[in-house]
Amino acid sequence: MVHTGVVQQLLEFIRAHADGLGGVVLFLASLIEYVFPPFPGDVLTLLGAWLVVQGLWSFPLALAVVTAGSLVGATIDYLLGRWLGDRWPRSRWLPSRKELERALVAFRRWGPWLIAINRFLPGIRAFFFLAAGMSRMSLGLVLALAMVSALAWNSLLLGAGWAVGSNWERLRQWLSTYTNAAWAIVAGVASCLIVYYLVRSRKKPRSGGGENK
Repeated sequence: MVHTGVVQQLLEFIRAHADGLGGVVLFLASLIEYVFPPFPGDVLTLLGAWLVVQGLWSFPLALAVVTAGSLVGATIDYLLGRWLGDRWPRSRWLPSRKELERALVAFRRWGPWLIAINRFLPGIRAFFFLAAGMSRMSLGLVLALAMVSALAWNSLLLGAGWAVGSNWERLRQWLSTYTNAAWAIVAGVASCLIVYYLVRSRKKPRSGGGENK
């Protein structure tokens, strides 16, 4: 999370520039967290909620700004994925082109669902859009699903900020708790998938050996 002192400075800056640069800051924050996942864009989205509580912005305006930033960031990821898909490098440290194609086939099946919930998954959402670009999913479909996801999450986050009001510490703690829980779920699912594929890969040679007998 962003250091309290930095957050306070951003609060003061956005409040002083609510009619101009403050909106630009929130837009860029929503964009950057898609391109650079470690960036804590959700914290700055909470600042948008603070603007609503203070009566400096309307709820629809705050929602439009942060959602627009999310969609632009998602588009950048998608286009980067298209570029990478056409220029996948050969390296001992990376999957082969054949392995990549197999992974993309699986993503084409589950990708729309992942993109539809991407905004609720911290830190890894950018990879979904990269994969969407590499698998050449329809950009229109990708952005439509991304908009639904962004509107749902941003509405929830801004609504929570409005409900909590000016109690910044309580709101920050709520977001921290959710983020930790979401990361735990993501780690649990990833661990199950790793175990599944390891077990599956070990079973394949045995079944092949049985056929040769």
